[in-house]
Amino acid sequence: MTFVLVLWAAALHAQQTFFSAVVDPDTTRERTSDSLSQFGLHIRAEEIRRHIYHLASDSLEGRELGSAGNALAGDYIARHFADRGLETLPGLDSGYFQHVRLRWMYWDKLQLKINGVAYKQLWDYLSIPSENADLDLRTSEVVFLGYGIDDERYSDYRGVNVRDKVILIYKGEPRNKSGRYWLTGTDSSSAWSVDLSRKVEVARSHGVRLVLVIEDRFKQFVDEKRSLVISPQVFLGAEDTDSIRGTNVAYLSSTTTAMLLGKSQRKVIAKRKKINRSGKPQHHVFAVEFEVQQKLRIRKESGRNVIGIVRGQLYPDEAVVLSAHYDHIGMRGREVFNGADDNASGTASLMEIAGTVAEMAAQGVRPKRTLVFALMTGEEKGLLGSLYYVHNPLIPLNKTMANVNVDMIGRTDDKYGADTQYVYVIGSDRISPDLHALNLDINQRYSRLRQDHSYNAESDPNRFYYRSDHYNFAERGVPSIFFFSGVHEDYHRITDDPEKIHFGKTAWIARHIFYLAWALANREEPLSR
Repeated sequence: MTFVLVLWAAALHAQQTFFSAVVDPDTTRERTSDSLSQFGLHIRAEEIRRHIYHLASDSLEGRELGSAGNALAGDYIARHFADRGLETLPGLDSGYFQHVRLRWMYWDKLQLKINGVAYKQLWDYLSIPSENADLDLRTSEVVFLGYGIDDERYSDYRGVNVRDKVILIYKGEPRNKSGRYWLTGTDSSSAWSVDLSRKVEVARSHGVRLVLVIEDRFKQFVDEKRSLVISPQVFLGAEDTDSIRGTNVAYLSSTTTAMLLGKSQRKVIAKRKKINRSGKPQHHVFAVEFEVQQKLRIRKESGRNVIGIVRGQLYPDEAVVLSAHYDHIGMRGREVFNGADDNASGTASLMEIAGTVAEMAAQGVRPKRTLVFALMTGEEKGLLGSLYYVHNPLIPLNKTMANVNVDMIGRTDDKYGADTQYVYVIGSDRISPDLHALNLDINQRYSRLRQDHSYNAESDPNRFYYRSDHYNFAERGVPSIFFFSGVHEDYHRITDDPEKIHFGKTAWIARHIFYLAWALANREEPLSR
């Protein structure tokens, strides 16, 4: 009884407790000086190892959304929640599951011919399912329409009838030899250069059937967009897929463009030069036998978020949401993408944190606010599980103090090499300075991790802030923090296997997340926003 009372005091006054630790990340030995830290030690490397080896086993087939392996992973997480005594919330369809209704979209048939010769998707052109609709088109002429811009300052459409036509356009916008853009009158481009969808929507409004875009960086463009073609694109089932697609659009390599233009190539190049020189639109109708046949297949599918809670004692209707995605990218042929780091590491960590908090609750030590443990599905398909959750929150978002997200914390990157005593922190100061300060304070008192905020920079080209489940919470104003240990050579490869995980490192970061979540749940005041 005395020990429980001491723990209760620690829970109520977590922000006043101090902790000094000497940590060996490989053996997870620690010397602690307060009872909350003793609970943190219940998050053990060997248990995280056990979960990761199961989740990243070949038997789960890479946990791709909609697969049997993904369902098995969800069942495994739900059993762990049940075994550890986590509660459920109203709004879940069955047990710990929040069913996420989805639509899968991919090409059933796709063919493009120029003068009777068939060209290859990904090699000669790129057509992305979500940007297109079914189309069966044959024409003997194509209209070169400059840059495809329709603006009061400059319009390629003025005086040109393109209804039911195929048009060919350049990306960007007219620019003279001195570097001045005609639309802005400065050396800075307009939105027409940045947002290609504007051109596609304008083409749609003029009745164009197909937009062909000349892509000078075709190989790099395909590398960036490949995942949108080789795997089905997935959308929330509530969305109207017709509203997702605009006018049909295909991107052509320079070589394919030359074959399309044939003898008209020189004339089109000359017209482009004239546009740039004069700032006046030019168009050219050229003869070519052009054929496109494309048919989409759309099938309904469903995934499951796995959600368990430890109910708060004083403010049960307020929440801190801890999230990690448990899906991965599945199989290619017989090869299994096990996703040990991405993101069995974050999933296993959250499972152990949830079990530890549930154990505390069983001993009478409950947080003031409810802790929600949300294992999301569909992250690899576009953050879909978390997107569904924020549209259908089990505790209202205006009652959600913060989101703490964990994705890939089991390895090290090239920057840190053999150093396992670090973690990247992303997003902590984007919405709430209080969240950022609290995280630093908890780290100083408890974890002593080397926290690297370099990926949080607005100018970071990796844009990790926008690439994991916390972003859907942050976009809706919920203070969010994302823990990550960087990309490595096995990222999204079949070699992301359990034996490469630093289990002690993973447990150490998991303990930090536990301490932070506990502090958030027991904070007296809401976070500033």
